[in-house]
Parts: sequence; C-alpha cells; structure tokens
Amino acid sequence: MATSHKTVLLTGGSGVLGTALIPQLRHHRVIALAHRKLPSGCDRVVHADVSQPLLGLDGATYRELCAEVDVVIHAAGMVKFSSTAEEMETLNVQGARGMAQFAVDADAPLIHVSTAYVARAEEIRAAGGDQSGRAGSSPSLYVTSKVAGEKIVRDSGAQAVIVRPSIIIGDSVTGEISETQGLHTFAHNVLRNRLPFVPSDPTGYVDFVPQDLVARAVVTLLDQDVRDGEYWISSGAHALTSARLTEVIIEEAAAQGITVNPLRVLSPDIVERLVRPAFFDVVPDWAKTRLDRLLDMTAVLFHEHPIPSSLTEIPGCESAADAKASENAWRASIRHMIQNRYKVYAAA
Repeated sequence: MATSHKTVLLTGGSGVLGTALIPQLRHHRVIALAHRKLPSGCDRVVHADVSQPLLGLDGATYRELCAEVDVVIHAAGMVKFSSTAEEMETLNVQGARGMAQFAVDADAPLIHVSTAYVARAEEIRAAGGDQSGRAGSSPSLYVTSKVAGEKIVRDSGAQAVIVRPSIIIGDSVTGEISETQGLHTFAHNVLRNRLPFVPSDPTGYVDFVPQDLVARAVVTLLDQDVRDGEYWISSGAHALTSARLTEVIIEEAAAQGITVNPLRVLSPDIVERLVRPAFFDVVPDWAKTRLDRLLDMTAVLFHEHPIPSSLTEIPGCESAADAKASENAWRASIRHMIQNRYKVYAAA
C-alpha cells in the first residue's frame, strides 16, 4: 500500500527511540514536542509539556496544532528506575492522558509506546522492588506507571495502537545509542569485573530489541494506517538466555584483548536463601546496595518464560524474530561499548 505524506506529532524525539524514529520518518513531516531537551532532524519543534492541560499551550496554539496533525506518536516516557513515583506518574501516566486527549481532539490516530514488561507486572512487583529498605531503583514503579498509561489510552476513546517494545539496545549494525539503558549497565558491570555472579536461571530469557527495529515497526504501522491493536516488539521465544547473553559479553571482550572473570549464573532464589544470609552481615553497605540494585534490575531483565512477540506480523520485521539476529545485535552493542571505553575495561 502506498503511503501518503502525513504530518506526524512526535513526543520523546530526543530519547533513545525518538532519535531512531526521526530518520525513518523522513517521508513525512515531523513536528516534535519538546519540554527540555530539543530533538534534531525534525521539521519543527513545539515547546510543550505533555503532563499539562492542553499540553501547556494556549488555546489557540493547541487548536491550530490539532488541525495540523494527521497522526500522533507518543514515545516520551520516564524509564529511569531510580525516579520517584511522582516523576513516573507525571510523564508515564499524565503524559499518556494528555496525548490521548490530544489525539481525540485532533481526530488523529495515536501510536502509544508502552513496554513489553507489562506482561510481567505482577512478577516484577513481587520480586522485591516494592519492599521497604531496598536500594532505591524499583522497576515496579516504572511498570505500574506503564500499565496505568495503557489503561488511560484504551479508555480515552482515541483510535490507538499500543506498541510494546522490550528492552531497547543500540542500533543492530553499529550498536550506537543516544543513552545507555539497564542492559548496558549490566554489561558495563560485567566488563569491569564488578559482578561476583549473575542472579538468574541460566536458561532464563533476556528480551531486548535494537532501536532501529523498534523504529521500523512503529513507522510500518503508521504507513499502513493501522489504527488499533497491540503489538509486542520483542524477541519472544527467540530471546537469548541469560547464560548466552553473558557469554557473548565475555567473547567480545576477549576478542579485544580484555579479560573478564568467569561468572556463575545463580538462581535469584539461591541468592536470597544462601548468599544474602551468609554474607550480608559482613560486607560493606556499598556491596549490599550493589547487590540489591542488581537483583531489582534482573527482576526485569531476566525471566523464566518468553514474553509475547508480534514481529512476524509486521512487514519488514520478520527476519528479526530469530535468535541469531538477537545475538548479532547484542554483539554490536558490546563492541560499541568496548570501542568507546576500551581503556576503562582494559584497566579493570
């Protein structure tokens, strides 16, 4: 189907997904909403606040924008687990409400970017992130806010497609990314020999997708004028296991002459039953904090069962639904990390 030239209103244009989306939207006119950091490469920037009524605009400007826009992509979101509940609520919940209302007022279809980890919301809440006294990086606040954002979009009356990417990593070929994510932090700690073990079932899945794949999926849905449905942009059953993910880091490090200590992959249950009681009374506070953050992170990153995937349903994305494609993309991200911080890792 031939795609018509559209005016696209984009939020999150300076973020990880937004910076990958803008180049793939060149056949459309892109207006980016920006609150603080200005995106580049778009046709026009409008200063706004998605959490405010009328997006923080005056009535006349808001109405003019509604008349101008053909489709909305809401890719802005708070993804830092260390953010407060208020910060998550402001951007992930109130922001979803503001953009859904704008889509209704503009009579424009909305592509709302959520997260594939809503499929594991209950597991993540039960994994320790809500416990008082945990080192403050709770993934449960993030996932809970994304669940609430989805409900707002569904209940808004907007013509809405919900897109659920899993963890986003760098470009599938170059590994480049505008801002490191949780999985990059894990790899960084492995490369620095900072982890005594990996708290995960060795056969557990680690679901991630490269940023260019997520952008391609979103743009394809836009170009095909899809106006409803839920699409899981994830590796699903083709995701790497936690053991293989760690092996790839070590292999890529060795290829660059960097030595990474062998790592055991231990079930989180073993960590909680044996490691924590045995060592937490004798290790310093910084070590306790690091372990708590690692456990909270792996509650999201590593999981027993594959999450759903819709890649085979989206034209142009089918080839990414393959374990080898996932491994190659991960290798590209690790190579990019090493190339940019070789001296740091070589000295570890």
